[in-house]
Amino acid sequence: MIVRNPDALDFSYVPQRLRFRDTQIDTIRKVMLEPLRSGISANLVAFGDSGTGKTSTMKYLAREEKSFTIAYENALSFTNLRALLLDVMYRVGKVSAARNLSYSDIFRFLNRAIDKSGKNMVVIIDEATNLIKFERDGLYNLLRAREIYSTPVSTILVSMEDPSIYMTERDRKSLGVFSSILFNRYSEEELTTIIEERARLALVQGSVDSDVKRYIGHVAQPFGSARVAIELLQKSAYVCEYRNGTELSIEDVRAAQSMINPYVTESKLNELDPLDLAVLLSICHCLVDEPSTSMSCVLDGMRVISEQYGIPVRENTAIYRAVKRLENLGIVEGRVIGRGDRQGVSKLIGINDIPISVLQEKVEALIRRN
Repeated sequence: MIVRNPDALDFSYVPQRLRFRDTQIDTIRKVMLEPLRSGISANLVAFGDSGTGKTSTMKYLAREEKSFTIAYENALSFTNLRALLLDVMYRVGKVSAARNLSYSDIFRFLNRAIDKSGKNMVVIIDEATNLIKFERDGLYNLLRAREIYSTPVSTILVSMEDPSIYMTERDRKSLGVFSSILFNRYSEEELTTIIEERARLALVQGSVDSDVKRYIGHVAQPFGSARVAIELLQKSAYVCEYRNGTELSIEDVRAAQSMINPYVTESKLNELDPLDLAVLLSICHCLVDEPSTSMSCVLDGMRVISEQYGIPVRENTAIYRAVKRLENLGIVEGRVIGRGDRQGVSKLIGINDIPISVLQEKVEALIRRN
């Protein structure tokens, strides 16, 4: 068993330190929390693609900022904003709340709760896109609660999209002034660092080496998503345990990726002609236990495969064209890297969406059938 702390591989886990989100955290503290200490309410929208740390950042702030009453809610759990605010009431001490309470009743109670605790309130609403689209009246009451009900509450709306795309100029004037903050996608280097930390927390020491961690960061990079990277680490670890392994392999990561985002399908392989299949088989041979390979390895392998299966290859340019076709179909990934100062460039080829052993078996069967 290599998983010693499965909680650290769960999406809901919030580490003691959030990596690469210091700028967003500092902005929220400066724009919202510091003014709220003086009773000045502010509203903010946090937006960005899935897996960019929005939810983790909000839960981190809710955990760390003890001088405020911070209520984190997910809008998808409620039919409307009124129901969500009733849950906020429950969280701050109202044992039961009638469903037909008016906004005036809700904020009157929240005022009493704030006075009793001596802490001003922040309401964080995650997955708020539908509220932004369809709950303008409710949002008007919430975002202008300080002005309308004298309730010192600030609100953070969390959305994948910039909400301004759903708002007219009249909407923006009605809802009042609010700031916005973008959660940008993570880079490959940042994702690798996040994976290194999660592996340290979750896995047995020595069960995953630096090459595999970097490979997970590379596979997750097109998504820019820590969620994808952590899910890859999680599923890779359990694939490793299933095969009774003691160390995570690149093949485990490919197997995990095939579960999360399968892309290589039987129909795609059936589209390939004999030369394409032969080139793909050569790539498979070169990628055993390796994250990527060079064209020189593929060319060398083609000599053996051509002779073994009787597939004629007259020139190397035909092999290069076959590799390009495989790239265009999304079966292989090609990337050009520099060799160093004035040494030109070289091409690396990889396969991330399916275990090499599985793909090799499928390709060999198709070649024999053809």
